[in-house]
Amino acid sequence: MPVSPVWSVLFFIMLFCLGLSSMFGNIEGVLVPLQDLGVFPKSWPKEATTGITCVLCCIVGLIFVQGSGNYWLSLFDSFAGSIPLLIIAFCEMVGVVYLYGIDRFNDDIKFMIGHKPNFFWQITWRFVSPAIMFVIFVFYLITKVTETLLYKTWNPESENFPTLEEKPYPAWIYVIIFILAGIPSLAVPGTALFKCLRRKRDRSLNSKSSKQSLTKLT
Repeated sequence: MPVSPVWSVLFFIMLFCLGLSSMFGNIEGVLVPLQDLGVFPKSWPKEATTGITCVLCCIVGLIFVQGSGNYWLSLFDSFAGSIPLLIIAFCEMVGVVYLYGIDRFNDDIKFMIGHKPNFFWQITWRFVSPAIMFVIFVFYLITKVTETLLYKTWNPESENFPTLEEKPYPAWIYVIIFILAGIPSLAVPGTALFKCLRRKRDRSLNSKSSKQSLTKLT
């Protein structure tokens, strides 16, 4: 190919631009919840909060460029995006269909598009999708509990080298697995429980204050 170095440079520039553009959505998905939760003071400019978030993400990402980065990447890929997504999706469906109410949800859709979803979507949202997510979650959990967790590694001393050799994870890695899979999975039910307890406490405080005010008036 003529002037092949130019095409090579353009190709890697394209990869850089692709990665940079995809990070806008990823960072926005982190910044918005942090701002909604009030982690950063509202007086801080958005440039400062964005810069701090990017620096922290960069520090965390340094583990992926070490010599063991491929193993960390495999660990994150296997556990950070598996069971947490199943639990979050299941809680989302249950929250919308049974807590918020499927009838209210249908009215919202009718307000936006002019008509309610048909019978197929009603059955899918009410029964099929939650059941499928629950079954997948149960079988995934049974599979992971019963089997020995292995990772693939390059071992020059192996008889089948250069084929990757499977080795069991060390004991301390289960703490990392719990952080990757357990904490995100417990975030939704934990937050719901916290909100319920706080609302119950606020109601009790309001009832006590109203009783005290009535006592003072009498």
